Amino acid sequence: MEWENYFKSIFKGLIFALMATFLVTAILSLVMNNMTLPDGLFNIIYVVISCLALLIGTIVAVKTYGSKGWIIGLSVGCIFYISLYLIGILFGAEATLTGYDFIKFVLCILIGAFSGMLGVNL
Repeated sequence: MEWENYFKSIFKGLIFALMATFLVTAILSLVMNNMTLPDGLFNIIYVVISCLALLIGTIVAVKTYGSKGWIIGLSVGCIFYISLYLIGILFGAEATLTGYDFIKFVLCILIGAFSGMLGVNL
């Protein structure tokens, strides 16, 4: 029963994080219709959006589970990055793993762990 609650809370946090990412990215795309942004700035904005969405999703997952914040956070962060990577490939991104991808993966894991610790104490 505990494993079932564990996976349910991770799945709930992942859904919240993905929904927040898609919602804010859609708003950003509407804003970008009226103005142009350099590619480097867009990548930075997208990373910030992903990090904030992961923070929200991890806090939701930890609040749902109630304990083990950093383990839940690591799980949500890892699955969140893998989900974004696979969604990107489905929508036409190149399936390469570069140093930039590794940095984003480590960032997702760290943000997941820290926001999991934060979420337990909220």
